[in-house]
Amino acid sequence: MELLNTTNLRREIIERLENYEFKNKILLLSKNPNEEVNHYKQVIIKRCMDFGIDFIDKVFTKESQEEILDFINSFDINDGFIMLAPFGDGEDLCLLKEKIILKDLDSFTYKSLGRIFEGNKEALPATVRAVVNFMDSEQVDYRGKNIVIANNTNIIGRPLAMYLASKRASVTIINSVTKNPKDYIRNADIFISAIGKAEYYDKSFFSKGTLIIDVGTSYKNGKIIGDINIDSITDLDVKYLGSKNGIGLITTLTLVEGLMH
Repeated sequence: MELLNTTNLRREIIERLENYEFKNKILLLSKNPNEEVNHYKQVIIKRCMDFGIDFIDKVFTKESQEEILDFINSFDINDGFIMLAPFGDGEDLCLLKEKIILKDLDSFTYKSLGRIFEGNKEALPATVRAVVNFMDSEQVDYRGKNIVIANNTNIIGRPLAMYLASKRASVTIINSVTKNPKDYIRNADIFISAIGKAEYYDKSFFSKGTLIIDVGTSYKNGKIIGDINIDSITDLDVKYLGSKNGIGLITTLTLVEGLMH
């Protein structure tokens, strides 16, 4: 196994952020946020403070969609916004997805989804953009590659699949009801997992030469663990990017970097 990392990529992103003079702000938008949302928000706030980015931490409670929209669109069109999910209590966000005109930093709006269909990397959600940036740094040629994604969410799996398909990759999304998932993964040139089940995939799932990108995170004995059982694949001829020193190291950096685009 060849163990990969994002250390150099992280350094490059930090250098770009440090050398950029930010003139616009980021709106951090939440509604009745839970503990996980508040934790993630604090991580983003730290990034903003690290690089001199002004931000507004707006917490909504009982406002209507129209009131929320009026607040957001009252800012400069070049300001960025991040809609922290879950936003509210499962309410319909179609009005916001259709009408927000600010810079979308995490692929919330319908406009961003349309740009992903056209192969626009800057329109991708931050985690997906981080995955693509890593593969680009490895000079991956997507054309004709069999790529399997274990994640079917709007945040990771679906936008990633759309983008890679636009680059002429052959993309398969597997989920919890996929029959014979091993058959798909064994035939993959690239396998990307983000299921959040600790050490779920062992060596029996993989073939020689596969690039494995582990985006999943779980906690086991106080440690962050990925979806892949690393110990079981150490003797395989594969390339592996794990949770430690992997995508998680550059996701929030990639998120705030979106304000530069």
